[in-house]
Amino acid sequence: MRPLVEKVSPNVGSSFFIQRHAYHFTCNINYWHHHPEYEMVFVKKGMGEQRIGNQLSYYEDGMLIFIGPDVPHLPFLNYQHKDNYEIVLQLKENFMGDDFIDRPEMNQIRNLFKRSHKGIIFSHAIKQSSEKRLNDIIGADPFKRLILLLDFLNNLAHQKDYRLINPDNASLAVAPGDFNRINKVYALIAEKYMDEVSLHDAAELASMTVPAFCRLFKRLTTKTFTQFLNEYRISKSVQLLNTEDQPISAVAFSCGYNSLSYFNRQFRQITGHKPTDYRKVFETTSVF
Repeated sequence: MRPLVEKVSPNVGSSFFIQRHAYHFTCNINYWHHHPEYEMVFVKKGMGEQRIGNQLSYYEDGMLIFIGPDVPHLPFLNYQHKDNYEIVLQLKENFMGDDFIDRPEMNQIRNLFKRSHKGIIFSHAIKQSSEKRLNDIIGADPFKRLILLLDFLNNLAHQKDYRLINPDNASLAVAPGDFNRINKVYALIAEKYMDEVSLHDAAELASMTVPAFCRLFKRLTTKTFTQFLNEYRISKSVQLLNTEDQPISAVAFSCGYNSLSYFNRQFRQITGHKPTDYRKVFETTSVF
């Protein structure tokens, strides 16, 4: 499935788009999309997968994320909490004019935009402090909204407590032809992760030989197919451990592991915790 090209229009009287989504059916449409605008997403609460470009990971207790143009991604919000909501901010680099971003006063914001091509996830503390700022932007008149936006971006540009989603590669964007191949494999894993998913099946689905597929997959994801499959399965097991009261063996089996000892090794290697300790550890420990 190719990502949909989302058409983004600025708010009336504004040069950028910002909106708060509070309805479950609005925030949980599960479709690939991309657009030429930069996008910042604030999720107040909840947990879920974040699939951005060639990266798959998992977030807890909401998030604040900033990604660059034309990076394919899925919506992020889930409804684990009744009072959850999402704020989406989208803007083009030239939203203030073609030369505005090159002004010396915009140096820090320009660097923030450059980092966003690799994907930025801000710390929990920055996410919390950004909630009021974003809501103030939404509630302001167009002129004040612009001033508040620039101040907000400048504040984020000076923050140090963040991590890059893809620090090793230049960009999360994927060439259309390669994306189509790899997206078929993503869909296969998402549908069949609880069953046997072979490297041969994945290569055949991508219409490639196994060696060629392995080279492409490693280049796009920085991981082997087996590593990626294990990370996907463990992300699903994390979700079950947080939301379901099931024995560890049942969680392992439902996520595609027939060997409990192998599941335990993979879980600890990927998360840094034993499955038996996970619930207790993450009751008191944040991501950052």
